[in-house]
Amino acid sequence: MKKILYSTMYSFKEIKNSKIFYSFLIFALILISGSYFVSQTSFISQGRIMVDFSIFAITIFNIFIGIFIGSSIVYDDIEKKSIFLSITRPVKRTEYLIGRFLGLTAAIIFSTVIMMLIFYFVLLIMHKYVIPLKPFAGQPTIYSLPQPLIIQALFIIIESVFIAAVALLFSLITSKALASIFTILVFFIGNVSSKMNDLVRPVKKIIGGKIVIVHQANHALTNIVHIIYAILPNFSIFNISSEAAYKIFISAGTVFYRIVYGLSYMVLLFIISSLIFTRKDIS
Repeated sequence: MKKILYSTMYSFKEIKNSKIFYSFLIFALILISGSYFVSQTSFISQGRIMVDFSIFAITIFNIFIGIFIGSSIVYDDIEKKSIFLSITRPVKRTEYLIGRFLGLTAAIIFSTVIMMLIFYFVLLIMHKYVIPLKPFAGQPTIYSLPQPLIIQALFIIIESVFIAAVALLFSLITSKALASIFTILVFFIGNVSSKMNDLVRPVKKIIGGKIVIVHQANHALTNIVHIIYAILPNFSIFNISSEAAYKIFISAGTVFYRIVYGLSYMVLLFIISSLIFTRKDIS
């Protein structure tokens, strides 16, 4: 356990101090702060513009971190042979992999918390979308983010770590560049697969009191889309920006299902990655 903890802390510090991490973080913070000025020029609700723009910035930043650092965090160690400094302590390969992955997870959580705090202060300055909490007698009023925004932040973390697990898996079976490309493709398809699945469903109408299929997609295409939808993860379930923008309450059942869905996929991907890594020739 100590070996995993040491590897996790080392990985977190390494990622946190990397140039790519700070470059993405600064860019995301500029977007969040800039959303204030964008909202001032819009005829749409300023709060909605702020929420949509900021959630987009936070999500994209964390996805980039998951893809580019996830695909290089182990790959670079193997290429530079620095991995031997870790696995000869001795640290088992699985312990090393867990530590590296948990360090990346900690970095994603850290970046999300930082960006959400900046987002919260911008909303507080605008006095938009913050909810006053009942203070104790004589205490100043405290403002909180609405429930769907907090849930969205949690989903962003899960989605980003999920993407990092995909990138890590690909990096163990191919090059760093191809791992990044394949992960981007999985992320893109995973976001549109549910819409594609809806498009190939037969269109039905009630004619003469009977349900009649008036349009049906090609059978082979329908099967391909159904297979993609069943196998690849559905990332669109982690996007609740519309609910957050309109302050629509998210039920506990919905939150629980999506957390379990994301964690189950992550555990499966990590187990596959661990099996590949334990048999991988790193000499």
